[in-house]
Amino acid sequence: MKEKYFILFSVLFAILAAIISSQLGAMEITWTELLFADSIGSKVFFELRIPRILLGILVGGSLAWSGALAQGLFRNPIVDPGLIGITAGCSLFASIAIVLGGFIPFLHTIWSVVIFSFVGGMISCFIIFIFANTKGKTDIESILLSGIAVNSLCFSFIGILSYLASESQLRNLSLWNMGSLGGASWNLLQSFSIFYLLPIFVSPFLVKPLNVLILGEREAGHLGVSVEILKTLMIVLIGISVGSCISLVGNIGFIGLAVPHIVRLAIGQDYRHLLYASYFLGGGLLCFADGICRVIIAPSEIPVGIVSALLGAPFFLNLILKRKQSL
Repeated sequence: MKEKYFILFSVLFAILAAIISSQLGAMEITWTELLFADSIGSKVFFELRIPRILLGILVGGSLAWSGALAQGLFRNPIVDPGLIGITAGCSLFASIAIVLGGFIPFLHTIWSVVIFSFVGGMISCFIIFIFANTKGKTDIESILLSGIAVNSLCFSFIGILSYLASESQLRNLSLWNMGSLGGASWNLLQSFSIFYLLPIFVSPFLVKPLNVLILGEREAGHLGVSVEILKTLMIVLIGISVGSCISLVGNIGFIGLAVPHIVRLAIGQDYRHLLYASYFLGGGLLCFADGICRVIIAPSEIPVGIVSALLGAPFFLNLILKRKQSL
């Protein structure tokens, strides 16, 4: 019963965060203005804020859901999807597009940065999968070690690109790495929503095998779970979800690591509730953080990755403290 109430709390939190966020921004919009389709307030609300709110919920949800999946894959509650190199791959290819975009014709638009970054994440995912696969079996320890190696390699190249970048390119690189939902639009949502809604569609099929996998790979195999297929599927799903998120909004940390852990501390590790609660809580947190980042130094914005960490970290520490006191 406690778990169902927590899922309900997560859904309500996401809805409340969306409502509050819709009223936050450099421009004050009254509810009366929304009745007139040709008013400036109505256009700002429906053409800028609503796509941004939806993108925040979908991206935050996907990142938190991917974190829950990664922690299940490694059977370790402090694992982040970034550990397996996908985030670094996205960042490297986005950096290439930003720094070399002026010299390569097909890399000078925002869409090319997004698509190129997504391709980078998928390539990293593929490389890690190849190195971790031996005779048809995927070794979890090799995934982690390959991820560390890919991370180091990608960040080395990012360092070289940062050294070669001009001042304006360096600023763009820094802003991209701190994350922003400022590029949200209905076109982007239509193009990428399938990736962000993927967790909702596939979660029902993952719940049972993930709960069995908690017991261990050998035990899960004895109980009829196709462990190798499950691990491969999880790597692909994490790659698609995280790759699509990072490529579109930049590097947003904390949510993928902390939100599933917060849910786990609150209601345990039963994946029937963990996946859904993580999705809605992560979506609500990013949406609310984006609203805050639009008003602190309005009309300018603080990168949303900074605000999400500032909001979530104290709550996370409080949960850890309570857990410590209960032991």
